[in-house]
Amino acid sequence: MIQGQYRSATLQVPAEVTPLKLRGYLRKEIEAVQATAQGEEDIIVVRLFVLEKVLFGLGTKKVDSILHGALGKCPNILRIELEGLLRPLTQDEMQEAAAEAQSTLQALRDRVMAPNVTAEPDSGTN
Repeated sequence: MIQGQYRSATLQVPAEVTPLKLRGYLRKEIEAVQATAQGEEDIIVVRLFVLEKVLFGLGTKKVDSILHGALGKCPNILRIELEGLLRPLTQDEMQEAAAEAQSTLQALRDRVMAPNVTAEPDSGTN
């Protein structure tokens, strides 16, 4: 049985954060999300929106290293879903993204909590 909460957090890196400042900014924000966990059983998925110019400024390996470093220090965060943006999201778009993430989590929760139906193994005889 699943205990704890399964939830999402939606973050957008501000446009003024440069590639050189991304690691520090993410460390602070991801640790703040981790601090919201109410117990060891809580599972958090983070949706992270970053301007593509910041991602390209760092390169794939550096971004991957930054994200893995953040995950390594936050045991309740299951994963970080990264999405590159051409322009910052509006407040309405952020709310829509958060609602979409919550809907996805609810569908997953429903699937996990549904009673398991197991079939009898086929004995091979008729």
